[in-house]
Amino acid sequence: MSIKKLYLELTDKCNLNCKICYRKSWNQDFYDIDEKMLNKLVNELKTHCQLKEIVIGGIGEPMLSSHFKETIELLKDYKLIITTNGTLIDENLSEYLVKYVDVITVSIDGLFDKHKEIRGIDLDLIVSNINTLNKIKDKFSSKTPLINIQFVLSKENSNEIFKVMDLAVDLKADKFIVSNIIPQTPENKDMVLYSMYENKDIKELFNKVTLYSLYKGIRLSLPNYELKTIRRCEFIKDSAVFVCASGDIAPCYRFAHHYTEYVFGREKHVNKFSFGNIKTDTLVNIWNSEKYENFREGILNSLYPSCIDCDLVDGCDHANNTESDCYAFSPSCGDCLWCRSFVQCP
Repeated sequence: MSIKKLYLELTDKCNLNCKICYRKSWNQDFYDIDEKMLNKLVNELKTHCQLKEIVIGGIGEPMLSSHFKETIELLKDYKLIITTNGTLIDENLSEYLVKYVDVITVSIDGLFDKHKEIRGIDLDLIVSNINTLNKIKDKFSSKTPLINIQFVLSKENSNEIFKVMDLAVDLKADKFIVSNIIPQTPENKDMVLYSMYENKDIKELFNKVTLYSLYKGIRLSLPNYELKTIRRCEFIKDSAVFVCASGDIAPCYRFAHHYTEYVFGREKHVNKFSFGNIKTDTLVNIWNSEKYENFREGILNSLYPSCIDCDLVDGCDHANNTESDCYAFSPSCGDCLWCRSFVQCP
């Protein structure tokens, strides 16, 4: 199995302090990818012919990186997706995006007052920036980058979802992506709308959202709202790898950083897990290591427990963190909200 998708974190720093962000539970140093490491990675990717798609984002705001323009130019031969808060897209940067980028995903979690409450920034700025990007697209008669709007759903903003979809249409977005909140603080743990069992209210809401998207003519991607039996890791399915700004190689977003999450109200410490670092090894060597191959095989074949609906979870020490589980699988994915499709990433 070869790498087909790469997540590249140019920086884990951000210019915002969103109330739903991972940083609310962080206690770690911040990193910017250094130029030497970036060039080493780019040169190696040239020989990895099966790589199709690169997502530039991660936990930080990629456009804060001093290497952002250089990076998208160096990686122009791949399908490039940028995830951003949308605050730094000026006219000059828009020309780079139009020239080199295929898709840009911008986070908007409510209309003006609600978005500012959650993200701490005026929505007017983001709307103006996206309109600038659309003008540059028109100037060069370009269909790309396609614009996706991502909406992180919670009890706090569920009544805004139709309004934000209207805004997405006004901004000529191609797709409206809904993902559930991952609570990082005790204050947010009761804000989730998904549930373990029958969830008639959200089913009804999502049915209305689906019909509304058809009426408005915008593509829609919705998360799960009830716990389903099936478990599927999109990172493993897509043969994806995550390159942290520090150079560490993680298997997914979840294991890229230390943080605390609340899984159906239960506190869990997620430990960063790295299979190696591209400063001292090659990406291909790390990907093909026995430990990483065994991990991918175990996840692909669901050789790990389902902690979320286990009768013993409340008294199980394994469920307190991601070090290992009762199957001796490490790191543990038993509580992963991504593999249950409650959380969606580009």
